[in-house]
Amino acid sequence: MSLIYCSHGMRNYRVKPIPINSRGCWEFQFTLSGRNLLKKLEKETKTWSDAHNFFISSPDSIHGWSSKERTDSKIAVFHFVEVPEGLSDLFKGRTTLSTHVDERTLEMVSKLAEEMSPLVRSPSYTSLLEFEICCRRLSILFLEHTDDSINRHPKNHNHHIVSASVAWFCAHMHEGIGIEETSRNLGYSVSQLRKIFQKARNTSPHDLFEECRMNRARELIELTKLSMIEISMECGYSNQSSFSRAFKNYYHISPVQMRRNHQPLYG
Repeated sequence: MSLIYCSHGMRNYRVKPIPINSRGCWEFQFTLSGRNLLKKLEKETKTWSDAHNFFISSPDSIHGWSSKERTDSKIAVFHFVEVPEGLSDLFKGRTTLSTHVDERTLEMVSKLAEEMSPLVRSPSYTSLLEFEICCRRLSILFLEHTDDSINRHPKNHNHHIVSASVAWFCAHMHEGIGIEETSRNLGYSVSQLRKIFQKARNTSPHDLFEECRMNRARELIELTKLSMIEISMECGYSNQSSFSRAFKNYYHISPVQMRRNHQPLYG
């Protein structure tokens, strides 16, 4: 859930509009004050974004921003590579969703943007964790404020349990935990959690948790200068050899070979 762009402050989209194009990522845009216009390629539709509006656009969205107002507006924008499953589920057949948030929430978002902006400009290893926390906070915020029926429908309950399980596992992965600890934390037995995963995702907790481990391992290998033993511990493996075997089985390349193919961006 890497944050690849974050901006906030006063903007005048009438003077400097954002052209219609594909971002290729998840865009979270808040209008903190003023009034802006979301322009979409689809049927040349236009939607006003007034103060307190929270828009999310999927990577498939082709859109831009403009305004007919003479005064500046205050905005906060976050671009994420991915979002939690519970949020992405809402976008089936749609590319943009919006909701309305209160003044207190906007103050929190503004502060969050101020905290994240310098981390994006000058990232570190801990930034990866900060970005994930930021994405989940904003995703929860949207889900709590949307009236979308798919978010309230009981049939989506299993998907939310899976998302909560994955979120808890990712937060405690470095502790070497597995399905037993995760199911206990969620208040389910191991067999119950396995059934929920099968119904919601047609997969097992083990396979999905292993995917999470491998995604984090690859991110740490490609983006940081952490040693292999440090990465294996961060991903919850008891020793480096177990980590190396699992990584090679998953990616068909050893972690050392992958490190050689990539120059870490930061340490």
